[in-house]
Amino acid sequence: MKRELQVSENCQNRESILNELKLGYINLEDGLFKLAETNFDMVILADPSCADAYFGLMLCKYKIRREEALKSNATLYKDIVKLKEYEKALEYADETKKAIYKNLLSEVLKLHEGDNY
Repeated sequence: MKRELQVSENCQNRESILNELKLGYINLEDGLFKLAETNFDMVILADPSCADAYFGLMLCKYKIRREEALKSNATLYKDIVKLKEYEKALEYADETKKAIYKNLLSEVLKLHEGDNY
């Protein structure tokens, strides 16, 4: 993953929480989903408004190692946008981060165009 990960500016122990978040994404890419989930849960305990941690949890639920997979196999992940983790990620993300998430999920979101839910 090449994008910049962030935790809240006012988060206590910001550097160690950021390292925990990065470790979560490393574990995710290595296919260590339970460990990654634990990393993201720890980040959320320390920083409940960390959008990247919720996005990581969403990826764990679908056992997605790399974010790019969201674009290449949209049909497989079409229900991912219904997860509370996705909703939380969008809720806490700034506009730049929202644009990144929506870009990663662009093919999935196309499948839902016209849906009324």
